[in-house]
Amino acid sequence: MSHKRIFYLFIINLLIGQDTTNIVDTINNQINTVDTTKSSILDTTLTPIPILRDDKDTLSILPTGKPFFNYDTDIKQLQNQIDSLRAMVGLLQKFQAMPTLNQDIINLIKVPDMQHRVELTNGTVVMGEIIDENSDELFIQTTLGRLAITKDKVISVQQELPPGPKVEMVGEPNVNVFPDREEIMGTVINTGEIRADFVRTEAKLWSPSTELIVIDSAFVDGNMITYKSGVISDTSLDPGETANFKIVIQKPNIPEVGYRTYAIRWVRTF
Repeated sequence: MSHKRIFYLFIINLLIGQDTTNIVDTINNQINTVDTTKSSILDTTLTPIPILRDDKDTLSILPTGKPFFNYDTDIKQLQNQIDSLRAMVGLLQKFQAMPTLNQDIINLIKVPDMQHRVELTNGTVVMGEIIDENSDELFIQTTLGRLAITKDKVISVQQELPPGPKVEMVGEPNVNVFPDREEIMGTVINTGEIRADFVRTEAKLWSPSTELIVIDSAFVDGNMITYKSGVISDTSLDPGETANFKIVIQKPNIPEVGYRTYAIRWVRTF
């Protein structure tokens, strides 16, 4: 094919009178260019096609609606940690709000006894302790400090007792008289504002001539209390509670009993 082209070009060159050397060089250059192009196309390496997935393999397919990762365990652990942190933060806030005071410092703080109730003409009631007075003024120590009040502004001054237990007899006790003894049974009640401890009833027998014959006492059947000292007692009464008692008085060879008196003793503990 290429020889025929050379022959035709040679004939044309003779006809137009051109130099055949230049024509031959041009033809050779074209032939080399064509050969080089063909060589580069033939040396191209083909990339293999990837292996297609087999749709029949359904073992690795997740069920519908199931997540790829299991979040249930992680969410429960996070919730437990959040609850724990919330409890710790609440505890820290509680302790930050509570001041820590030494008992010695607390003892140095003098709290006035609210044993006086002073009513003024403008309707104000002042609670405190009257520490001094003169012909014109009253000096009262209150929780806010020391006050001086002129007496012409004072309507009344009443003494306020501090809150405490108050145990009273409920009705009259029952008295069973025997030749050698007397059994006195009754009920007491705590009408006070705080607990009464070691509640004890006392009975005195008197002669018709007002001479004391014999005295005896007994603890009531109250609540069981364990005190800080380690003492355990069942003779306590909370406010509003009642308890029974029984006093047995031995009376060998005693004169005739004219009358009886009773008293109630208790202790206030802190």
